[in-house]
Amino acid sequence: MANSFGFHTTGDELVKHFGDRVAGRIFLITGPSEGGIGAETAISLARGNPSTLVLVGRSVERIQPTIDAIRDINAAIHVKLVLADLASMVNVCEAAQEILNDASIPHIDVQINNAAIMACPYSLTKDGFELQLAAGYLGHFVLTNHILPKLSKPGGRIINVSSMGNLASGIRWDDPNFTKVSEYNEWDAYGQAKTANVLFSIELNRRLAARGIRSFALHPGSFASGLAKFLTPELLQEAWDKIIGVSGVRPARKSLQQACATTLRAALDPALEAEEGVWLADCQLTTDPSTIAPWALDAHDATRLWALSEELVGEKFDA
Repeated sequence: MANSFGFHTTGDELVKHFGDRVAGRIFLITGPSEGGIGAETAISLARGNPSTLVLVGRSVERIQPTIDAIRDINAAIHVKLVLADLASMVNVCEAAQEILNDASIPHIDVQINNAAIMACPYSLTKDGFELQLAAGYLGHFVLTNHILPKLSKPGGRIINVSSMGNLASGIRWDDPNFTKVSEYNEWDAYGQAKTANVLFSIELNRRLAARGIRSFALHPGSFASGLAKFLTPELLQEAWDKIIGVSGVRPARKSLQQACATTLRAALDPALEAEEGVWLADCQLTTDPSTIAPWALDAHDATRLWALSEELVGEKFDA
């Protein structure tokens, strides 16, 4: 059956197929704002009767429609909204502590790190981090490590939503925050963050293997959402030249239901535990160079990035 999953598979189909991996379980999703794949992932999961959906994001107004949709499907699902700006490490630590202290979240079965910003103008956070790196990766690095005590074991999963944007850039080891502002490029910064997502999964697998926790990263596909709000015709052309042009084929657009499917296979399919690999695209494990760069699969760089991340955020983690 797994071989039949692909481009056209929907999130609802996967939730139905893996219903026993949804019912009664607890899922945490970052970035579940209305109209995005985080919201679509949560709504699909709601159709499988989970016990709890923990939604982590910045804005009540943008997440409330997702909460309303979940309650329309099944009012018995416990929906916990945790407000957090993933670009602020102080805010992330506060949110993590809120989750740890909440007795209504006794554990977490699956954590889906979905939030991101794409191709925004140059901006540094209050912590001095480049915005795409902070919101798309460093915030998840800190959140995941802080709430790890609640992640179920064995069988827990940590899913990092990346994209084929990793093809644009590896990690800028000497200047990840583009302190030389003249060197800033929207797609290089996006690519760095998306490469970091994959390397994070690789290192999590190395560190958590003995605890029976597995991590996967993925490319959801091309789809319309608020993620594209900064895109101009010029940036779109640059994306074609720098990222999509690697494969030579402009990808077809997916619906939100199709776009959230790869996340859900990574989160739910028990068969993946017996498979090698960390990267999924179109619902399949792959190393196809049209979606994943060699630098994003380098185990040495994964360990190196963990150390760099600890240095940047000023915390050591023993996961």
